[in-house]
Amino acid sequence: MRAIVIRFFEDNEIWLSRVLEQGRKERTLRFTGSTRETARFVVATLEGAMLVARPFGDIARFQKAASSLIAGLGGQT
Repeated sequence: MRAIVIRFFEDNEIWLSRVLEQGRKERTLRFTGSTRETARFVVATLEGAMLVARPFGDIARFQKAASSLIAGLGGQT
């Protein structure tokens, strides 16, 4: 099970790295560091936001974190 979960996150980080690189090339996203590091940060932030929002039954907690994350990358919310 652990290997499957790790593979899931790795696949998502690889995909997101490509998306981030495209956004960087198109100048629609701004971030420092590598695309891989930024992808890991994005995934970790969203996963953490989900973990916190769920027990509170408060999707607004997740939405605020996601909106702040997107705004920090230069995207629109």
